[in-house]
Amino acid sequence: MVASGTPVQADPHNSATLPEEVHNRDQAHHGVTLSRKGSTNRDAAVDITKRLIAGGIAGAVAKTVIAPLDRTKIIFQTSEKKFSARNVVHEIMVIVNKEGFTGLWRGNMATVLRVFPYAGIQFAAFDVYKRALKGGDGSLSSLGRLLAGSAAGATAVSITYPLDLLRARLAVRRSWDKQSSSLAWWDAVTGGTGKISIKELYRGLNPTLLGILPYAGIAFLTRDSLNSVAAKHYHTSTLQTPLVAKMASGAVAGLVAQSTTYPLDLVRRRMQTEGFVETGKLAKEAAEMKEKMGVTGRSTKLVYTSIWGTLNLIYEREGVKGLFKGLSMNWIKGPVAFMISFTAFDYLKLYFNIQGQERQSEGRLTTGAPAHSAQHSPVQT
Repeated sequence: MVASGTPVQADPHNSATLPEEVHNRDQAHHGVTLSRKGSTNRDAAVDITKRLIAGGIAGAVAKTVIAPLDRTKIIFQTSEKKFSARNVVHEIMVIVNKEGFTGLWRGNMATVLRVFPYAGIQFAAFDVYKRALKGGDGSLSSLGRLLAGSAAGATAVSITYPLDLLRARLAVRRSWDKQSSSLAWWDAVTGGTGKISIKELYRGLNPTLLGILPYAGIAFLTRDSLNSVAAKHYHTSTLQTPLVAKMASGAVAGLVAQSTTYPLDLVRRRMQTEGFVETGKLAKEAAEMKEKMGVTGRSTKLVYTSIWGTLNLIYEREGVKGLFKGLSMNWIKGPVAFMISFTAFDYLKLYFNIQGQERQSEGRLTTGAPAHSAQHSPVQT
C-alpha cells in the first residue's frame, strides 16, 4: 500500500498513460506541426518576394539599355512615316536636337515603373505556373512551358497595363516646354477627356492580351527549351549554363517572339496613342482642329476602335509593309532586351539564393537520373 503523502509516479512502460501526459504530448506535437507550417509559409513568401525583385531588376535594366531604340520605334509605329535605317538615324538626331541627349530616354521613368512590377510578376508567375503544370515525375512538357509563359504574360499585363499606356503616350509627345509639361502628363493619364476612367486607362488592352498570349508563351518556351538543351550539353543546371548559352537562348527567344506577334503590337500602340501623335498628316489635321477648338488632349473622333478595324486601316493606308513597320528595329531591340533580362534573372536567382523544388525535375532534364531532394538547396532552373 502506498502512503497517502507519497506522490504517484507514472510508469513509462505502463500502457495506461495518465490523461494529463497525453494532453501535454498532443499539445507539443500540435505546436511543432503549426511551427513547421508557419515556417513553410514564410519560406514560400520569401521565395516569391525574391523572384519578384529579381525579375523586376532584370526587366528594368534591359528596358533602360534599349530605351532610345524603343522610343524611336514607337514614334514610327504611331505615325505614317516611312521606316528605314536613314529615317531612324534622322529621328534620333531630331530628338537629340530638340530635347537633348537625355530626350532619348524620355518616358523611361514611366517604363521602369511599369517594367519593374511587370517583369517581376511575369518571371515569378512563370516559375509558379511551371511548377503547377509539371507532371507526376516532375518533368515539364513543351506545351506546359508554352501555357506557363502565356499565363505569366497575361497576368503581368493585366496588372500593369495602365503604366504601359502612360509610357507610350509620353514617348510620342514632342512638346515639352514648362507650360505644357504638366498638361502632357494629365492628358496622358486621362486620355484628353479631363477625367480619369478605368475604360480609358485600359484602352488597347484586348490586342495587348491577344498579342501577349503567344508572345510570352513563345518567348518562355523557346528560351527555356534552348537553355535546357545547353544545360544537358554542358552537364550542368540551367541556372549555371555558360554566359554565352544564356545570352544566345535569350536572343533567339526574343527574335522568334517579336517576329510572330508584331502586327498585334502595332495595333496596341495605335490604339494607345491615337490623338497624342504629333507627326504625320493625321497628327497635323488633329493639331489644327485642337487649335481651333482651344482644347488639349484628344479632340478628334477615334478611328482605332477594334483590332480588326485597326489592322484594316493600317493595311489600306500603308499596305502590308505598314503592318510590320519597325519590325527590323525590333530584331535588334527585342533580342538584346530578352538576352539581358533572362540572363540577369538567372544570375540574380543565384545571388539571392532563391529556394524552391525545381531541382528534382532539373536532374531528369539534364542527366536523366533521379535528383536528390532540394529542400535545403538553391533553385536550379
